[in-house]
Formats: sequence, C-alpha cells, structure tokens
Amino acid sequence: MFIKKGLFVIAITSVSVLLLNGCGSNYQLSPAAQQVKFIDTKPDDHCQFLGKVEGRRNTFFSGTKTHSELMKDAAADLLNKAAALGGNVVYQAQDASMKYISEIAPTDAVMAGDVYKCSAK
Repeated sequence: MFIKKGLFVIAITSVSVLLLNGCGSNYQLSPAAQQVKFIDTKPDDHCQFLGKVEGRRNTFFSGTKTHSELMKDAAADLLNKAAALGGNVVYQAQDASMKYISEIAPTDAVMAGDVYKCSAK
C-alpha cells in the first residue's frame, strides 16, 4: 500500500512539474540579442550577410500556449542565434511553421530570417 501511494505521489508531482513548465517562457534574450533588430527593408551595402537562421519553440511541453505565443518564443530564439553569429539585423523574418498537422497535433513554432551585420553609415 505504501509503495502504491508513493508511486502515485511521484507521478502526480512529475505531471505537475511538466505542466507548469509549459506556463512560462525559457526563451530569454541574451544581452547581445537585445541589440538585434528586425527590419523589413533590404539592408544597404554597408551590411554583410552572415546566413539564414531559424528560431524554434518546441510544442511538446508548451502547455496551453497559442501559436502566437509560441512564435514570440521562436523570435527570441532567432534573435539569440543571430547575436551568436555576430549579427545585429534580421531581414525578412517570417513564420516558417506548418502550424498544425491536425487540430490536436500542433507543430513546432519556427521563425526564419536572414542575418546581417550592419556597420554605422
């Protein structure tokens, strides 16, 4: 009886922790990523193309987050990756997710963009 009760408590605690992890966001911007900007006009000649980058937010333990909320996390991931490349501008950032395989199986949120390092004019 004691073993069954102990296993039940462990199971409930584990499920609670997993569900609560989906409520917050672990996608915080690094100090360098806070300096990266999204732009929608083609970068000038004073900008160097560094590459294409994808930011992702896995839906496995995302709780009840909407696609829009997941995209905010994917954008933060994209900015962190752009900063890690040495970029300060992301051009043509867009939602590259499939959104849903079905109503009950959302896909990962993905934001993709071109990373540039632009110097002052």
